[in-house]
Amino acid sequence: MVDYYAILSRAIDTSEASDRSWRHNLYDRARRTLASEMRARRPQPTQAEVARELAALEAAVKRIEAERAPESAADDFALPAEPGQSPLLGSLRSRRPVAIAFILVVAALCAGAYAFWSSHQRASLVSRAPANSVNTNTALATKDGDIPPGIDGGPMDADQSYVFRRQPTFYRTLQPVGTVIIDKLQHFLYLVQPNSVALRYGIGIGGQCADLVGLRHIASMAEWPSWEAPPDMVKQKLAQSGTLTGAPGNPLGARVLELGDNRSRIHGTNAPKTIGTNVAFGCIRLVNDGIVDLYGRVRVGTPVLVN
Repeated sequence: MVDYYAILSRAIDTSEASDRSWRHNLYDRARRTLASEMRARRPQPTQAEVARELAALEAAVKRIEAERAPESAADDFALPAEPGQSPLLGSLRSRRPVAIAFILVVAALCAGAYAFWSSHQRASLVSRAPANSVNTNTALATKDGDIPPGIDGGPMDADQSYVFRRQPTFYRTLQPVGTVIIDKLQHFLYLVQPNSVALRYGIGIGGQCADLVGLRHIASMAEWPSWEAPPDMVKQKLAQSGTLTGAPGNPLGARVLELGDNRSRIHGTNAPKTIGTNVAFGCIRLVNDGIVDLYGRVRVGTPVLVN
């Protein structure tokens, strides 16, 4: 469960928080943001699941109000009967501390919502994966930490640093909403969202895209693509020649987004531990959980800016 108490405590750590109406508006917007983010997920959550997260947020609100003013009526800040549907009570004054506090709440609540649904994404990914009797022994690996074709490292790395996990983050850019921005130096892929927010995914950089730079666009998309071993891998005896069908263990992973230059692609991987690193083969890789999520948010024609 997300620590909403810690999130809101940081957000109201300002002189403006002495104003009860200011806090009331901030709480209300936080509730609506959380409800909106959870309901935007696919597959859609049940009402019970949404209510459980909102109840945790409400408990944090009551705790904070009880600590600030034990004699006040904490119920004044209670969750509306229909979460996310009632209009905002009052209006926010356009002051900088309000904006800063709200940005913090939005980013943290979005992170909580995405973390909550990551387990649903993984279960859905496994259920849709083509059947394949691949070797799941991940002991074998190439010198750069990659996993040989045909060996499945899983949809994500359970030990992966939080930094490289999919999460919303504050992000300023002049690029339009929906643009994919790839930061090769930092090993991040950003999907631009409204209000100076982007979804950030950790990536690995393969040798095929080491010199990729500039503006591209998504030319085609495919689920569980087949993969053909490149001559260099065959020559180095890192793979057998031929084509590997789309399934767990395939180096292209669960999804592929082909770019318009006919040589570059954004794809999944069978080696999730390589995210955040440079490897010899492949292009722009995400963990399978990440590429499945990104695949559902973009379309053919989406611009891709590579820095």
